[in-house]
Amino acid sequence: MHTKLTPRLAAELAQTAYGLLDSAADIRRLATPEIQQKVDFQQCVTGRSGGYILNRESGFAAMGVGKGGYSGDAIITIRGTEFTSGHDWATNAQIGLTGCSGGQTVHAGFCRAFASMRPQFQAFLAEWRVSHPGRVVHCVGHSLGGALATLLADWIAGGPWRQPVYLYTFGAPRVGLEGFALANTSRVPANHRCTHGADLVTKVPLWPFHHSPFKGIEYRLDSGQGLSVAAHLMDPKAGAVPGYLRTASKGSWDALQQRASLHLTPVRLDYAKRHQASFSEYWLERLSAALITLLKDTGYYAAIAAQAVIGAGATFYDLVAQTLAKIAAAATSAAEQVKGLLGHMLVFAGAVASAVTDLGVAAIRAVFDLMLRRLYQGVQDALKRTWPN
Repeated sequence: MHTKLTPRLAAELAQTAYGLLDSAADIRRLATPEIQQKVDFQQCVTGRSGGYILNRESGFAAMGVGKGGYSGDAIITIRGTEFTSGHDWATNAQIGLTGCSGGQTVHAGFCRAFASMRPQFQAFLAEWRVSHPGRVVHCVGHSLGGALATLLADWIAGGPWRQPVYLYTFGAPRVGLEGFALANTSRVPANHRCTHGADLVTKVPLWPFHHSPFKGIEYRLDSGQGLSVAAHLMDPKAGAVPGYLRTASKGSWDALQQRASLHLTPVRLDYAKRHQASFSEYWLERLSAALITLLKDTGYYAAIAAQAVIGAGATFYDLVAQTLAKIAAAATSAAEQVKGLLGHMLVFAGAVASAVTDLGVAAIRAVFDLMLRRLYQGVQDALKRTWPN
C-alpha cells in the first residue's frame, strides 16, 4: 500500500513550483524544510506556453524521488499560470480541442504545453522505474499546473506505462470533454481535486468540458460564496480570503470535506424567478445544469455533445444558439424553458434590467456572449494575481 502525500505537503509542493519560472532556479533552495525532508529533487522541467505564434520556454516543473514514508516514489510538481508576459494566459485561453495521448479529446492549449514537457518526463520516469520498481508517481499542480498534472497522471496511468499514480490539484480548470473525464476517472482513481467555493478558475471552461472525477467529487476546502478573484490564490499575502496553502493545511485527507457537483442534477428555470440568480458558483452550476437539462428534454443533447468533439470554442456556442432558437420555435413549453435559461443568464451576468423578448439566434448568442464575458473577465483577473502571490 502506497502512502499518499498529505494535503499540507501537496499544497506546499504546488506553491514551491512557482519558483521555477526562471529555468535556472534551484528547486532545492526553494523548497520548504518539510519538502526537503520528504523529497530529493533531481531535475527541473522546461516547457513552452502560449499560442502557435507567440510562445516562449520557461521553467515549469520539478521532478524528484521521495524520502522517508515516500521512499522511492516519484514526485512531480508543476507551477500554474504566470501572467506578466501573457504567454501562459494564451495557453489557458486556447479553448480549441485536440486528441490527447489516451485518444480522448482535451483542451488544445493544455495539451500543447504538456507535449512540450513530455520528453523530459519520459526520460526521468524511464530511469526512475529501473531503480524503483513497483513504486507510485505523485503528480501535483495548482491552476494551469493542475491541468498539466492531470494530463501527466493520465499519460502515466495509461498507455505503455501502466504506472500507479496519485493526483493532487488545487484550483484546476476542466481539462477535457466527457470522454476524457470518464477515462481519466477510471485510470486515475486516486484523484484529490481541491477547490474553493468562490474560485472562478475551477468553473471553466464551461460545458461541454467536464472535471474528473466525472461525477464531480471534490475536496471543498472552504465554503466561500459568490465568485472571487482572490479565492484562486495559493498564498494571498493580505486580505480576508485564505489561500489553498492555508485551507489545505491538514495532515490527512479524511479531515477535509468532500462534495458532489450540482451540474449533473436536472434543472428547469422559471423566467419569472430570474432575479433570484446571482454571480455565484451555485448559479453558474445551475445554469450549466439547466442548459444540459433543456437539451436532454428536447432530444438534442447527444447531437450537441458529439459536435463538441469537433469544436468547443466560439463556433460551438453558435451551434448552441441555433439549437435553442430551433427549440423555442418548435413548442411553447420549450420556448418558456429557453426564456427561463436566458433570463437567469442575464441576471448572472449583471444585466438585471434586461428582459428576454427575442428568441432568435442572434439574440440568444448575445446573451451567451454577455455571460461568458463576465465570467472570463473574472478568470483573467484571478490569473493576473496568481503570480507572484
